[in-house]
Amino acid sequence: MANKTVKRSFTVQIAAKRKAIATRSHVRPCACGCGKPTARTFAQGHDAKAHSALMKVQRRELKFEDLPSPLRTPELAKGNGLIARLLRKLGA
Repeated sequence: MANKTVKRSFTVQIAAKRKAIATRSHVRPCACGCGKPTARTFAQGHDAKAHSALMKVQRRELKFEDLPSPLRTPELAKGNGLIARLLRKLGA
């Protein structure tokens, strides 16, 4: 019986966190282009998708213009992160 209570409590906590994120004023779509709402630049794991797309541009398998528009914004090229460095190298 205690195990069900713990699971239910954890489920309630997750639902509360999701609701809190959804009601924040600074929630914006994910910068990878998927549109998933997030309080950060990328949704969890989506920075890897963006990195993969930028590596394809670097290998000339994909044109820079074909990247999702949120990935081509100059704001992402600021900072010291891997994606920012790749964007600066590609001339964004």
